[in-house]
Amino acid sequence: MTEQSTQNFATGDVIAKKYEIIRYLGEGMSAWTYLAKHIASGKELVVRFLRPTLVADQKDRERLRQLFERARGVRHELLTRYGELGVHGDYIYHTEEYFVSESLRDIIDAYVAEGKAFSLQEACQLAISVLEAVEIAHNAGIIHRNLKPENVLVHTKRIGPAANAKVIRTVKITGTGLAGVLNPTILADSFVSREDAPYLAPELTGFDEDCGPQADIYSTGVMLYELLCGQRPMGTYLSPTQLREDLPEHVDDIVEIGLAHNPEDRYPTARDMINDIQRSFSLEMQSGRTKVSFRNILVGLGVAIVVAVGAGAWVITSDKPDPVAEARKQDDLVRRTVQTQNPPPEDALMIAMGKRHPEMLYVPGGTYVAGRYGSEATDAATSSEPLRMVIKVPSFFIDRYEFPNKPGAKPATRVTWDKAEQACTAMGKRLCSAEEWEKACKGPGNTVYAYSDDYNQACGAEVSDDYTLGDRKDCASSYGVYDLSSGLREWTSSLDPQKGNRKMVKGGLRSNAVRGTRCAFTVDENSGFSEASLGFRCCLNPDGSATTAPAEPAAAPAE
Repeated sequence: MTEQSTQNFATGDVIAKKYEIIRYLGEGMSAWTYLAKHIASGKELVVRFLRPTLVADQKDRERLRQLFERARGVRHELLTRYGELGVHGDYIYHTEEYFVSESLRDIIDAYVAEGKAFSLQEACQLAISVLEAVEIAHNAGIIHRNLKPENVLVHTKRIGPAANAKVIRTVKITGTGLAGVLNPTILADSFVSREDAPYLAPELTGFDEDCGPQADIYSTGVMLYELLCGQRPMGTYLSPTQLREDLPEHVDDIVEIGLAHNPEDRYPTARDMINDIQRSFSLEMQSGRTKVSFRNILVGLGVAIVVAVGAGAWVITSDKPDPVAEARKQDDLVRRTVQTQNPPPEDALMIAMGKRHPEMLYVPGGTYVAGRYGSEATDAATSSEPLRMVIKVPSFFIDRYEFPNKPGAKPATRVTWDKAEQACTAMGKRLCSAEEWEKACKGPGNTVYAYSDDYNQACGAEVSDDYTLGDRKDCASSYGVYDLSSGLREWTSSLDPQKGNRKMVKGGLRSNAVRGTRCAFTVDENSGFSEASLGFRCCLNPDGSATTAPAEPAAAPAE
């Protein structure tokens, strides 16, 4: 067997006495890939045989082993799973999950062949799915280093009559964590003459082994540009709005930041780029501009896309709905599905929990819809706020009222974050996280305000620091928690992810009560700050511990 061979194995060949080759899938810079069947279980999987020159000595093989073990430990639905690392004859191989799909390269090529263009929404959702996948890897300390359309796998499912079929697409990223098996010199040399070169971050072309998350952000930026413009950015490239009249100007900024030559000029994290793309999507939804043809590339009929709610999954329809109506439809879909996924707990459980801490309310664990809704008016919710996302929060207890949590008392004000934390700790409790606060506010129905979706002036307009706890019985959330959308601003235990040690404060903005009393509204303050409109309340874990249980993104519901 020689390394120059394209297909080293034939259908029916048995590998390591475990796997039977079904067919050849292709080759990449580091390996030949086959679809195989696990003989014992009958399950289909992918087998990749590494090029012998990449693992020629013991040091290279040990490097591969370490990379593989690390990558195999990262499990997520957006990443294909690794199986085992083994040896067969002259080859080292590894197995990987077989995901029935086509590559993003196949989809792009099909669009070009048919003269079609990706809509802004579809391109954005594809880019977001890729970024969500690499964010998982980055959080585990793994940089992909070789992102390209061939490594983005897309499963397409059509539902309903052919004429009006809805298309559900699910994305997975393959090859995560193993690009490091390539010596930097081999990587840079190989890319000089390869089609993959435009996706490689500039810092990886200089024979430098070190790179950060920004390398993957660059690669995603190239793919986003290609989806929007029908071509890859080469040299001094034209901006997307120079090639398409139907794109918002903010898209140019996203591309420019994502494709910055210096890593430090790109988005610091995948999440930062996701947020900016979502903002652009929101602006487009609000503008309702009519789609027109490209000026410089072939265009057929575009497809309109509406964001579905799964991590890496979305729905495409052939109709072009009213943006606000479609946003409301998606808001309702998410809320209905999340509500279905979180049935009310048994009465016996609620009664038992209520007896543990009578002064507090038990909030069952599960998912809720965090952030603003797409259909909210712009004077209430701004595009800078995160768009609806499904968050999973463990169960917790929350004080029924603001501190001191006693009906008829006045709420404590002019309290710094440190003093608020000390007060909760002294009671064996803790400050609530921003996610717990918002879940308690939105209630099982995930309403905009604690009391409903519609602003109630009686709850939010004329609030001062001289009211007594329990006065506003009509302003409690569905969980029974008072004054979340009608009381003071409240400290939380959460840090603002963008501003270091500044603490997140929920609720209570009086300069614009329509906006500030929404459950999703958040500002940040220095922990030493205090004023008459700032108070707090406490939370507690069901087991009695006072350590904040982490919230986590959940796979959003699909239609």
